[in-house]
Amino acid sequence: MDSTAYLREVMENLDRLRGNRKLSGLKLEKDIDQAKEAVEYSIRYMVRDNIEYAKSLREKSFEILSKVETLKQAPIPKALVDDLKLFLKYCKMSVYEFTDRIRDVRRAYRSYLWGMIIFLLLGGTYRIEFAVSAIVLAFPIILAMGGLRRRRETGLMLAYATMPLPMVIFVMMLTYAFYAFNNPEEISFIASAYGVSTEVAYLLVALVSLGSLVGLILLSYALKKLVENRYAFF
Repeated sequence: MDSTAYLREVMENLDRLRGNRKLSGLKLEKDIDQAKEAVEYSIRYMVRDNIEYAKSLREKSFEILSKVETLKQAPIPKALVDDLKLFLKYCKMSVYEFTDRIRDVRRAYRSYLWGMIIFLLLGGTYRIEFAVSAIVLAFPIILAMGGLRRRRETGLMLAYATMPLPMVIFVMMLTYAFYAFNNPEEISFIASAYGVSTEVAYLLVALVSLGSLVGLILLSYALKKLVENRYAFF
């Protein structure tokens, strides 16, 4: 059997789980529907024949279905509920095992990586507090990068947690750059503080504003794609 045949059996078992009255009290209908849609998408747009993953999904679907159908006690055991939720999660992940949707995750990772590199480089150019923020966030950012690369949920959570502050700082730096460009006195102050000419001060402000804009765009894109592809992480 190929992956498609295994996945079709998974879809059939998901339908049987969806119609089983014993699960009606768990309110998992939406999750089951999403899992089925993911498996169906994987079949339709398959570019990789990951037989091992498809086979493991099939075996797990039969295992869960057998446990549910033979269940006699009224309250469903928590262990079985947890197994079912985990199985549904892996069904949703199938999209990233069989199709080219994994490219979105890789793009999000690269956007996060370069956005944070820009933040760490520019963090101390505006205010000393931002330099401290960059130092404090450096370790969580590195952990998030490693987690995202390995598609770990902890990496995803760390990425979510570390993006808001750099994005706010980028906005503040852009606001300051706009203010400086429209106030010659501020440019003169920057030139005096750095010991450079007015022309170089304008260039520095332009570089900081460009870096902030690029960093903001990269992190915004990364956040959007990571939210859209959150089921890729386990």
